[in-house]
Amino acid sequence: MALLTGALVSGCQSHTIDRSPAPIERGGVAFSIASPATIPVDENWWLTFNDAKLDSLIAKALDDNFDIMRGLARLDQADALTRKAGTARLPQVDLEASMLKDWADGDTRNRLNTVGGALAWEVDVFNRLGSAALARQSEQAARMEDLRAIRLSLSAEVTNAYFDAVEQRSQLALLDQQIILDRDLLELTALRFEAGLTASVDVLQQSSQLAETESLVPPTEALLRVSENRLDVLIGQAPDAVDRVDDDDRFVAIGDLPFIGVPSDLLLNRPDLRSLRNELVAADAEIGQAIAERLPRITLDGSFFYADGSEFSGPAGMLLGSIVQPLVDWGARKAEVERSRALYIERLAIFSQAYLSAIEDVENTLYQERKQREFLDRLERRRGFLERTVEETRDRYTNGLTDFLPVLDALKELQRIERIIVRQKRALLGFRIQLHRALGGRVNAASSGGPK
Repeated sequence: MALLTGALVSGCQSHTIDRSPAPIERGGVAFSIASPATIPVDENWWLTFNDAKLDSLIAKALDDNFDIMRGLARLDQADALTRKAGTARLPQVDLEASMLKDWADGDTRNRLNTVGGALAWEVDVFNRLGSAALARQSEQAARMEDLRAIRLSLSAEVTNAYFDAVEQRSQLALLDQQIILDRDLLELTALRFEAGLTASVDVLQQSSQLAETESLVPPTEALLRVSENRLDVLIGQAPDAVDRVDDDDRFVAIGDLPFIGVPSDLLLNRPDLRSLRNELVAADAEIGQAIAERLPRITLDGSFFYADGSEFSGPAGMLLGSIVQPLVDWGARKAEVERSRALYIERLAIFSQAYLSAIEDVENTLYQERKQREFLDRLERRRGFLERTVEETRDRYTNGLTDFLPVLDALKELQRIERIIVRQKRALLGFRIQLHRALGGRVNAASSGGPK
């Protein structure tokens, strides 16, 4: 057996598994927009917003969200499969007992009773079992990264829902101010009409303007409720019509860009890319397993037992070695190798495409945030001009130097720009949230044990 095994081993080659695969396209050496930060922040990414209420909502979501529970269950399944695959490399020991008795014409001729242990062990010469175990270990690591990706996605969703609610609160507060202004202006036009200084059409126009502003309140309240309900679901609770965001909550100020690094850092920082890389290692290990299935399989079988029979009583043992080389399987094992190689190529393509998409996400968000800041600056400049226009046209109207139409036009445009600015400030926050998510922002979950 030793000579035969040596001859077979010398003529066979097992598969070498790449445990650190790289995407096909490596990406550039730097992003197009540089960050002033040179040191990554070693804390949860949302802490940069300095909002205590947001912190508490995300902490609750990480503990009680059902997507976290699902991710933990998948991780437990992968852990069980990993432990199961690891046991296949160890000797299997069973307890065996048997009883034999035969007789003829009423007389016992033979009798043998045995009890003892049986051992079976496959000598993993070509790493068939090792490859299978590595595949399961890599899949378990992928499930762990999937769980981290769920946590990152969940924290971003909670942050978005929270600032959505803050936006609607801000819009409602702004609408309240605009309605007060519209009523004051309506009172002014009514007094001038009663004094015979203006026509009734001015009163009607301002009444229409007030009604238009008031009409924006119900849909804004509806959007607020949608955001609040979304927050409830994300933290693992049924929507209860209880507001978690109040009038005191405001948009946070975001500073300079966080540490960005280089494109290749995404392979280390983003949990979805780490998951795909582990899936690729698992596919490579399955190639090794499929190749090893075509090579000789060596097993050792043994037993040690106590026998009590007609001819012998006492301890006994047996050891048997065997080697099996597949000869004719009509191409089944070869087809499995080809399938495994094709699966590896598929996962390599998925991994490479995901890496390019990750770089695209960062590049897009960096550029969008920069242009959003420019947009807001120009909106603020325009608001300044409109405020002066409203003030001057109102003074001229009060002094009887012009009609009401210039006042109405300037006021409508100012109020529209004010509402747009609130919406665009929310959009700027959204780009910063997306940037943290695209970079694979850190999520240090203290417990994250799933719903209780």
